[in-house]
Amino acid sequence: MTTWAAIDFETANALRGSPCSVGLVKVKEGQIVEEWSSLVRPPDGCDHFDAYNVGIHGITADDVSDAPGWAKTLERIVQFVGDVPFVAHNAAFDIGVLTDACEASGLHVPDLRFACTLVVARRAWTGLLAYKLPVLADALGIELPHHHDAGDDARAAAQVMLAALKRQGTATLDGLLAAHRIQMGSYRGGVRQGCRYRGATRRKPFPDAEPNADPDNPFYGLTICFTGSLPTMTRAVAAERIAALGGRAVLNVTRFVDLVVVGGIEPRQLAPGAMKTGKLAKAERLRDSGHDTTVIDTEEFYELLAVAES
Repeated sequence: MTTWAAIDFETANALRGSPCSVGLVKVKEGQIVEEWSSLVRPPDGCDHFDAYNVGIHGITADDVSDAPGWAKTLERIVQFVGDVPFVAHNAAFDIGVLTDACEASGLHVPDLRFACTLVVARRAWTGLLAYKLPVLADALGIELPHHHDAGDDARAAAQVMLAALKRQGTATLDGLLAAHRIQMGSYRGGVRQGCRYRGATRRKPFPDAEPNADPDNPFYGLTICFTGSLPTMTRAVAAERIAALGGRAVLNVTRFVDLVVVGGIEPRQLAPGAMKTGKLAKAERLRDSGHDTTVIDTEEFYELLAVAES
C-alpha cells in the first residue's frame, strides 16, 4: 500500500453526519500527486449550523447554500479515492462523518479501509505532551497554513503519515502499521473496526462507572482531569458522560491521570506571572518524568465524545 488518500471533514454541528467541507489529498510512492477540496451542503435534518462549529471553521449556512449535496460529494470522494485506504488525523471521527452522512442521506456506505495518523504519531513520536494536528505539524516542521481548512488539514495529515513512513524506513502503510502493532481500520458490510494500537493492556472500567460501556471507546478505563471551562457543557455533565463511557473524572492532576482536557482559561484564574494553569504545568512535569499523560483541548474532547457516543 504505497498509494492512499488523506481526508478531512469539517461539520456544521455536533452531529457527525453534518459535513460542510471536505479535503482530499492523494499520495503515491511517497509523493502528493493530487488534491481536491469542496464545501458541502449537509444532509437534510443535519443541516443546521451551530455557533460553536462556525466559530471553529468559519463556514456558515450561506456559504454552502449552492454547494454540492452529500450524494454528489460522496460520488466525487469515491472517484478520487478508488480502492486505496483513507488516512486521517483522528480517523474515527472523519470516517464517522462519512458513514453518518450516508446514513442520514439514505445512501449505501462504501466498504473502506483507513489508518489514523493520531494513533501512528503516538507510537512513532513518544514523549510528546499533545498530538493535535497543528501541534504535531509544528513539532515535525510541517506547514499548516489554516487549521480547520479541510484541504490544509488533509495535506498536513498526509505529510504526518509520510514523515512516519520515512522515520520507520518503509514505503507502505502495511509495513508501518505492522512495525507499530497497529490494526488497520475498516468498514465492511455495516461493521466498523477502528484503527488502534494492539499492544496496549486491556483497560478496565472503574467501579463507579458504567460497567456495560463499550471497551473500545476512547474514554473507557481512563482517568480524566479538566482545567479551564468547557463551552456548552459543565464539568459535572462532562463527568457524567465520561462515567457512562467507563471512565472517570477527577479534580486534580496526579500520576494516575491519563488525559488532561484544557478548556477556556481566564487570566484571573492564573497565579501571578503564570502563563498556564497549575494542572497543565503539573501534567507537563509528569510527562517529562516519564508518565503517559496526554493533553487535549476542548475541540478534541468533543470529537472524542462524538466518536465514543456514536
